[in-house]
Amino acid sequence: MNWSRTILDGIVMCVIFNAVVGMFFFVFPQAYSRMFPKGIKEAAAPFVRKKDVTLLRFILIAVYLLMFLYMAVSAHMAGVSGFKAMFWTGYTEMMFVNAGDFFLLDVLARIYVKDKGLIKGAENHPDWEWKGWWKLAVPEHSLA
Repeated sequence: MNWSRTILDGIVMCVIFNAVVGMFFFVFPQAYSRMFPKGIKEAAAPFVRKKDVTLLRFILIAVYLLMFLYMAVSAHMAGVSGFKAMFWTGYTEMMFVNAGDFFLLDVLARIYVKDKGLIKGAENHPDWEWKGWWKLAVPEHSLA
C-alpha cells in the first residue's frame, strides 16, 4: 500500500466532494435543509420543493459513485491488491472526506449560512448555534 498516494487521493476526494456539495448548496439551499438538525428541518419544511430534493439526491448519488470510481481506479493504478490493503486504502481516503465534510461544511459553512439567512423559514433559528448543531454533526462524523 502506497501511503503517500492514499493520503493525496484522500485530499483530492475531500476537495472534490466539498466543492461539489458546497456549489450545489448555493443552487438548492432549501433542499439541503433536509440534512440539517430537526428544528431547522421543521422550520424550513414549508419552503422545500420535492423536485429540488429529488434532484439533490440524484446529484449526491452521482458524486458518491464518481468518488468510488475514482477510488477504485486510483487503487488499481497504484497496484493495491488484496482485501486488507484495499480496505485500509478506502478507509483512509474516506476518512479525509469525512473530516473535510465535518470541518468545512458542518463547522465553517454553518457559520456562513446562519449569518446569511439562505434557508427560508430558518433564519435566526436556535439550532444554528453549535449547541443545537453538535447533536447531529458530531455523532454523524465521529463514527469510525
